[in-house]
Amino acid sequence: MNPRVLTYPGIALLAFFTLVEPCVAADYRVRKTAEGLTFDIAINRNPPILGDNEIRIEIKDPQGKLVLDAEVWVNYYMPPMPKMAPMNYTAPATLKGKEYRATMDLIMTGPWNIITRARIQGKWIRVVFPIDVR
Repeated sequence: MNPRVLTYPGIALLAFFTLVEPCVAADYRVRKTAEGLTFDIAINRNPPILGDNEIRIEIKDPQGKLVLDAEVWVNYYMPPMPKMAPMNYTAPATLKGKEYRATMDLIMTGPWNIITRARIQGKWIRVVFPIDVR
């Protein structure tokens, strides 16, 4: 048999790896509502990991229109544990395109709480959700 000639299974395998897109993990996503507003939140790691994780927040009013003039802050903290220093951090989220973005530096594995606060028309609105850092 000529080693330069690909057999049928070899061709099929080559075609498979050429045509299949690489597996990419999806974002960690959360949708929360508060006072008629919808917060679509995505973290670029799923599950969130030690180190930098980008959080993106899209806010819509009750009619589904994007809110692009809010002041947005992200507070992330690990629930208090005995004999451990508090881990509580806050970062501003800046508007980029149609979403607000911030970077969270998660310094320890385990449960964390994320509080997203937005000041819209002078009123603070917040949503809270837990994550598990790995």
